[in-house]
Amino acid sequence: MATRFQNITIDKGSTFSANVVAYANASSTSVLNLSGYSANAQIKKSYYHTNVAAIFTVWIQDATAGIVNIQLDSANTNAIAPGIFVYDVMVRSAGSINTRIVEGLATATPGVSR
Repeated sequence: MATRFQNITIDKGSTFSANVVAYANASSTSVLNLSGYSANAQIKKSYYHTNVAAIFTVWIQDATAGIVNIQLDSANTNAIAPGIFVYDVMVRSAGSINTRIVEGLATATPGVSR
């Protein structure tokens, strides 16, 4: 399965939530059935950094529709420095096969109000 690219914007100090869809491949409109899968997602400054800027709370929202929800609470978004990061969402099958379903740039925007 090939990865799809989707950029996201995270407002510092706000709750962030988004749904991503797992497709059978990058050019397909067929969704991947995620029954029996688990998922995780992280943000890093670059692909080469070992330090994680944030770890999303992740759950399979609708397994048969291939929908995965990723979320950061306001404390976690506030802890991210403003700037451009990379992120990805991985799913793991019951047979322990990891697959990246989406990746892209995560832009953390600063805010004025607290």
